[in-house]
Amino acid sequence: MKLKGTKLYGSVMQKCPRCHEGDLFESKNPYNFSKLFDMPKHCPKCGQKFLLEPGFYYGSMYVSYALSIAYLVAVFVAMTVLYPEFSVTEYLIIAVGSLFLLTTYFFRLSRAIWINFFVSYDANAKEKFDQEKKEESKKG
Repeated sequence: MKLKGTKLYGSVMQKCPRCHEGDLFESKNPYNFSKLFDMPKHCPKCGQKFLLEPGFYYGSMYVSYALSIAYLVAVFVAMTVLYPEFSVTEYLIIAVGSLFLLTTYFFRLSRAIWINFFVSYDANAKEKFDQEKKEESKKG
């Protein structure tokens, strides 16, 4: 199954939605808190702008909320199947504790999903960008 070129690949791998080669975040580690929010202005491989408009990523909060709810439901179902005698306290400790640990990953994943809603994959984006750079260097 070929995933590269799909929105799923761009979102999960947190790559540029246009070329799927450049990274969306400067640090790959979501637990590097000093660089948690740092994103390049443009993709170094294809030139795609990552901040499409001011406040663009506010919409990713809705995606993050949906991911968190889906995760909490999945933990509840897993606990119901694997450990049917669990108490509400045990569920809250496990679910909320693990959700707290996953918050930075969900933050980045929601931004990647959000930009993939609006930017389509272009298999030739890198070549087009390289061609534009060559033309600019000839002019200047």
